[in-house]
Amino acid sequence: EIERRAHGTDDRTMQAKDSAQDLSKLSIEDNFGHRFFIAPHRHTKTLYLVRHGEGYHNLHGEPSLGGDRANYKSEKYFDAHLTPKGWAQCRALKKHLDEAVTHDGCEHVMDRIELVVVSPLMRALETAVGCLGGDDKSCDPPASRLDSALMLSRTAIEGVRPAHAAIGTRNEGIREQPGRWRLKFLACELCREHVGENPCDRRRRTSEYAKAFPGVDFSEISSEEDTAWGTMIETNDQMCERAHRFMEWVMRRPETHIAVVTHSAFMAAMLREFGATDQLGCHESVKRETHRWPNNCEMRPVVVIDPSGGGGLDPMFFPGGRTGLEDFDDAENV
Repeated sequence: EIERRAHGTDDRTMQAKDSAQDLSKLSIEDNFGHRFFIAPHRHTKTLYLVRHGEGYHNLHGEPSLGGDRANYKSEKYFDAHLTPKGWAQCRALKKHLDEAVTHDGCEHVMDRIELVVVSPLMRALETAVGCLGGDDKSCDPPASRLDSALMLSRTAIEGVRPAHAAIGTRNEGIREQPGRWRLKFLACELCREHVGENPCDRRRRTSEYAKAFPGVDFSEISSEEDTAWGTMIETNDQMCERAHRFMEWVMRRPETHIAVVTHSAFMAAMLREFGATDQLGCHESVKRETHRWPNNCEMRPVVVIDPSGGGGLDPMFFPGGRTGLEDFDDAENV
């Protein structure tokens, strides 16, 4: 006791040290019942996973909507468009994003998104521009300004697509931040729907999409024709392998907040491959939340951690150690 006091350490300090040592011998689960993971921010990305809105193939092929699954095999629903309800779902998500703010009310969530990655299928493209694009336009832009529209107007075709006005770009975010470049939309074939025999999952010629969606970048699509559909029926393992390639592509990009507009089967493959598992010690409620089948036009924000060390530069990182006055300090020490 005298020795402890001689070293300026009281009983409470020693008890705290002993307690800390005891805790260090226990597993994290024994300590608090759950686990945390910390990684440098540059090795993470926030993805806003969006399933497309209701398409005509869903309406006529999904039993829960009164459809018949045999209709998924029908050429009538080749590369299906959104239904009127699907467009209404897009408007609901757009309204949510236009109004959603951070907890302190200082930042609109939409202003965080730096890039929209979208599957090159009609229903996903329509969902992307309908949810994350600008407002409807009264008319198509002139030929010299076509890229000011994400989507050109279209007339109705009974049972195939509803009429819709042109949709403008989202140039300045919610709060019209001066100097901000318009939100980029980039098509990526890696996040398309399951490749199989359903005509609704066969894409059109790239040039046809580019004409209908002039504000979307299709430079990542390497072929004019759909060279994948009809050549195979992807297994779950093959879809998960494609999800791996997609995630590697995403993690190499400089953006940290990315919206991904995709499809239910591909989203499920991503979440199955990378989502919360028993091996990570995740609680049952977290696993259920992660792996639940997505609704039409659902947006599910997730954080991806890349433990392989493939992250880019983090503008918030500061190495410390230097004062910024090194020349002055050196002169003083001469």
